[in-house]
Amino acid sequence: MLELRDIRTHPDRLREAIRLRRVDPTKADVDRWLALDERRRYLQGELDAVNAQKKQLASLGRSDPDAARRQGQETRLKARELEEEIARITLEWQEILGWFPNWPHPQMPVGAGEADNVEECAWVPGRGYLERNLLGRGNQTAPLMPRHPPHAADTDFNPMHHADLGQRLGMDTLQGAKVSGSRFAYIFGDAARLQLAIQSLLVNRLLGDGFTPIVPPLLVRERSLYGTSHFPEGRDQVYEIKTENVEEQAPLFLVGSSEPANFSYFMDHTLTEGELPVRMFAATPCFRSEAGSWGKDVKGIKRVHQFDKIEMNALCTPEQAEGIYEEFRAINEWLLQSLELPYRVVDKCTGDAGYLASHRQRDVEVWLSGSQEFMEVMTDTNTTDYQARRLGIRYRTADGATRYVYTLNDTGCALGRMLIAIIDNYQQKDGTIKVPALLRPLVGKTYLAPPTG
Repeated sequence: MLELRDIRTHPDRLREAIRLRRVDPTKADVDRWLALDERRRYLQGELDAVNAQKKQLASLGRSDPDAARRQGQETRLKARELEEEIARITLEWQEILGWFPNWPHPQMPVGAGEADNVEECAWVPGRGYLERNLLGRGNQTAPLMPRHPPHAADTDFNPMHHADLGQRLGMDTLQGAKVSGSRFAYIFGDAARLQLAIQSLLVNRLLGDGFTPIVPPLLVRERSLYGTSHFPEGRDQVYEIKTENVEEQAPLFLVGSSEPANFSYFMDHTLTEGELPVRMFAATPCFRSEAGSWGKDVKGIKRVHQFDKIEMNALCTPEQAEGIYEEFRAINEWLLQSLELPYRVVDKCTGDAGYLASHRQRDVEVWLSGSQEFMEVMTDTNTTDYQARRLGIRYRTADGATRYVYTLNDTGCALGRMLIAIIDNYQQKDGTIKVPALLRPLVGKTYLAPPTG
């Protein structure tokens, strides 16, 4: 949520932000909000005056009880009418406010979609970082990525799709579809070993870096999703469950990331400046409806309704935010370089920068030689104090002032997609999958799915 004073003072700047972020202006209606805001503040002033009259009636009651009684009835009626009108106006006022996006970072590239994202760097096993003059917008570095799996002993073969190889390893979408429907999968055997190894590698790194582990609820109330700005914009991506058998019977939602639950742990809290930054992570199942993606990436586990993810989050002061944003990127790159996977980092443009809370955002994308495309596996986002304002997370400075914290989040690892990346880049001519060297002690094997004759 934006600071109300900033909206009132800079409405043209907000209109431009709405245009750049490609938010529906009929939902993020600045003119309508300003009119409602002016009316709301006027009525609140009237209500404050009526409430002040109530106090004056106490002294009148001692000298003229009948007059005080008559005026008291009129005053209570007027107050109730004002409260009802304020409540009615506030509903629409709040609904429009929820659609206002965060202010874009001054360096966020301007653009309409993926083709306008700017490549920050690209890295290839055996070569290292590509020269900066080779980077650009869109898919500038795609022609420079490996044409064949870079870890294959013999490249004289056509790479297989991850879904065909994965079925042999233990990524069973066919049985998943029988049990749960389309876009569900079982991951077992060698594939499960590989996923657990990737998770252990990153978890051990985060613990070593001082991140606090957290096991959060997977079901949250609406305020947590609104607070992190997954509502109202992303509501069609979230599963709501029936709550007849839940004690309070309040609406509950399955999370598409542990981010809402993690940040909500600090909801309505005031920390001290000395407690910041707070770095935390969670490894959880996640759920997403994938509304609007029917017919897209239906093969394999690239786009499924249930998936596992390691999420990194941080609460910090404004001064600490940029350093943590870069720290998250460094961890992302460490993991991919440790696994020797080709990748690039892209600075997301205004029209592709995720959800409304995004102030600045980057994607980390692995190259898949089998399909000759980049695939997003990690996303880093600086949301400034946008989420903290909605969730009521503050900190007290050393001089006693109270401010909102900044929040940052990072998809530290979408585990299913990392499986795809390893299967694609480590496949061999005979159909086996070579295990990345760093994972072999954890997996207990050098090759997965050996040929059966």
